[in-house]
Amino acid sequence: LKRSPGLSVWLSGVNCAGAFTPPPPADMAPKRKAAAKAGEPATKKGVAAKATTGTSEKTTEPQKQEPLQTEPPEVPPSTKPEDAYVEKEADAPSDKRPSIKAAPEFRTMDTTLNVVPVMDGRLLRTLTDGGMQYLVAGARANVAVKTGRYMFEVKISEMLPVQDKAWGRGAPKPKQLVSVGFSTADTPLVLGDLEGHIFFDSEGALHASGTRRPVAKRFTRGEVIAVVLNLDAASPNANTISLFRNGERLSPPQALPEGLQGKALFPHVAFRNVTLQVNMGLSPMAPLPFACRMIGSAAQADVEVAASISPKDGKYDVLLPVGFPEEGCFDWLDAFLAKNPQYVELSDRKILEWAIASGVWKPKGLGRGSRDKPEFAFGLQSMDDFSIRNVLSAVAPVLPRNYVVMEVRGNLVDTERQKVLERFSAPHFKKTACVFMGEPPQDFLAVQRERMLQAKQIKLEKAWKAKQLERERKKAAAEKAKQLAEVRRKAEEARKAAAEKSVAQAEGSVVKAQSEVKEDDQNAEEKAAESEAEAMKADEAKVEENEGTEAMDDDEDTAAPPKAELTEEEQKQWFAPRPGFDVKEGAVARCFGEFSIPEKSEGFDDIRFDWQPAAKAKEYLRAKILERKKTSMVNDLQPSKWFQDAWARFKKAFEGWQKKQEAFKKSPAFKVGAARKASQEEGAEEAPARDLFSVEDVCDVGDGEPLFKDFELADWALLQLRFELWLLQVAFKKDVNDPDRTAIPLAHFLHYYQKYYQKTLTPKAFGAENLQELTKVVKDTAVWEEDHLISPLTIDEEEEGSHFVKLTEEARRERQRRIDAGDETARLKIQQAALKPPPHPQAKLAAPGSAKAALKQLAFRKPTMMRPTLQKASAAAGVLRPPKLLVRPGASVSSPPAESPGKGSGKRSAAAQAGKLGIVKAWGQKGAKGYGKSGGKAWGKW
Repeated sequence: LKRSPGLSVWLSGVNCAGAFTPPPPADMAPKRKAAAKAGEPATKKGVAAKATTGTSEKTTEPQKQEPLQTEPPEVPPSTKPEDAYVEKEADAPSDKRPSIKAAPEFRTMDTTLNVVPVMDGRLLRTLTDGGMQYLVAGARANVAVKTGRYMFEVKISEMLPVQDKAWGRGAPKPKQLVSVGFSTADTPLVLGDLEGHIFFDSEGALHASGTRRPVAKRFTRGEVIAVVLNLDAASPNANTISLFRNGERLSPPQALPEGLQGKALFPHVAFRNVTLQVNMGLSPMAPLPFACRMIGSAAQADVEVAASISPKDGKYDVLLPVGFPEEGCFDWLDAFLAKNPQYVELSDRKILEWAIASGVWKPKGLGRGSRDKPEFAFGLQSMDDFSIRNVLSAVAPVLPRNYVVMEVRGNLVDTERQKVLERFSAPHFKKTACVFMGEPPQDFLAVQRERMLQAKQIKLEKAWKAKQLERERKKAAAEKAKQLAEVRRKAEEARKAAAEKSVAQAEGSVVKAQSEVKEDDQNAEEKAAESEAEAMKADEAKVEENEGTEAMDDDEDTAAPPKAELTEEEQKQWFAPRPGFDVKEGAVARCFGEFSIPEKSEGFDDIRFDWQPAAKAKEYLRAKILERKKTSMVNDLQPSKWFQDAWARFKKAFEGWQKKQEAFKKSPAFKVGAARKASQEEGAEEAPARDLFSVEDVCDVGDGEPLFKDFELADWALLQLRFELWLLQVAFKKDVNDPDRTAIPLAHFLHYYQKYYQKTLTPKAFGAENLQELTKVVKDTAVWEEDHLISPLTIDEEEEGSHFVKLTEEARRERQRRIDAGDETARLKIQQAALKPPPHPQAKLAAPGSAKAALKQLAFRKPTMMRPTLQKASAAAGVLRPPKLLVRPGASVSSPPAESPGKGSGKRSAAAQAGKLGIVKAWGQKGAKGYGKSGGKAWGKW
């Protein structure tokens, strides 16, 4: 009896009367170190505890108990502990059928990119650097069980240390993880809560049919874990999966989901940050309580061996899809991978999917970038800085398999394609480019139209449901109104009955003298009754109307939602709209001019054209590029030295012309000419006008008279505008250096004007509402043609400035002629702001929200500001010595002076630093000298 643990447990549950008392549940049993040893007597401490309670019950040791002649009764299943499960599995009979020829293995194509097989695949390691420590590695065997009962084993040989000191909240839990089970051939390699997966994890949970539930205890390093799959229809545990640890059952048999029954199931493991030993050989490492055959010794008829897809010529394909953004790139890829599952996609979107499948915390709004380059925001440095992308780029060329390198933008640029080809330069890789551009084939169009139809149907059903809810609300309101009308009618009938009763009682006691008054009252009541009757009829009519509406609503409620149909315009669309972008617009705008069709000269072994032939595909891409160039902005455009020199020459000449005009107006010749013109008789013939464009020197057309002697504010402003528009158009063409971009689009004109001239162009300052109206004033220099700015002028650099003076003078004379003729519409309403120069470099405003901007705002306030506020802002802006007062009361405002050190101080004065910041302030006579000993007196007191 002492050597029979099972009988000892049974004896411990027998009371003095011989009745069996089931043991308490495991979670209610006292926790003692000796509880794991069956048949061990209670400790002395326990005996003493019972003695102190005063009970008469005695502790009896099992080994001293007399043997009983009766057999122990069977334990009911509901009270039986889990470790007392009666094993129903029988030993596997000898099978003389032929076994599989090749040993089961994990092929490279059936493992994730971070799996490192060792010892012919019997030992699996995983990468743990550059973000790989967060990802789950997966491996599926090549032999699937169709029928019978078979097992395979795993053992955690090593727990790999995790390099991260802080495992952030976004990191998956636990750090080390092992999952073992089975899967179908068409499921992802990372085991997850999917329909085609069933497995146990190291936490003791079973994952099946998209659910997770605990069924066993945890297992860890050094323990041999066996997974038994029973597909034997004759077995009592048919269509179940079981887990064993070191040869002992760890969980009862778990039923397979109906979706997996009757399918061939492959052994599958997934792990993270561990080294895993896998045994699918002929004999187990830890025998089970019953004889069970290993997958390596399975009968050929009971299993299915996955076909090998190794290339015949020994070369694996590296495919680069080439398509135009937003034109079905990822739709084509999804369809291609569905037809060719042997290819592995290398892209950022797959990294994102892999991380989420591995349990990495997915923050809200993850992947908001684009499908080509989604944003990573996991809060994990090695993930967010795309270190994992670099690791995969280094690992993929080492593993021989078929790849699809999906880079929508990169595959359109030859330099980016060259980098990919250099990575896969090994002789066992074949480089292929697949181009899909132009009109898609009919099968692709059918899928796109079906997607558009489904999206439209969803919208219609949503609107139909909203309408149904509104109809239900109106129906409930009508029913409530009907009930209120009924209550009102009954109350009115009761009031009438009471009134009639009171009238009948009063009739006997009323004297005949009041008979006439009574008659008048009766007449009034009859009239009231008639009005009430009419009101009741109106209420009944409303009720009938509501009932008719309800009947109509009932008929409409039974109707099905409308069927969606594509319009003629939607039928012509090639691509169904999708949320988000294939590539961000900014990324396309920066490099679409470099888009090209791959050529074999780049290093490709083959180039395929799926949708259109090569010539049509190239023509289509060329048309797309031209269309983009008309509407896109050149963000990296910078003014060239040629522009800067031409603009500097004009500004110098412009300033000289204005001084020449001012000097001429003070000369005696101007006064004589003005007097002669004033004394000229009316009707006298004017001197014939000189040909303006034959003038050689605009500063001297004769007797020192300049051509621009009569220029006013409007003329000088239009002269400058003419030259600016012409120079901008010419400089843009030179700097872009693209024959396809010869004009500035209207939508981007103000952007380029600001970039070149460092100021904004305001049409209202010239009396115009928009740019189109503005250019009408200078139509001899700039016009809009198909919303693009062009200039009809062809000018040599030697006469670039003087030619615009002549054009301005010609326009002035024509305008004056019209005004003299009585045409007041010819007058210009040009403001002084039209001639404003570009801002000084030192006067540029600081960035909004910065300390310098805060200090600048304080500088414009009243002198009564608080000193601590100004000092705090000054210190934040980097001013060494904050000034007492930036704006002296009563002083005039002028531009900031040049930076100069203050007297009596070795450091730079605060006033000089504030001047460097571009702060407008008032400088006294001594304050301009600095913020030293003498300069401080000019600032006054607070």
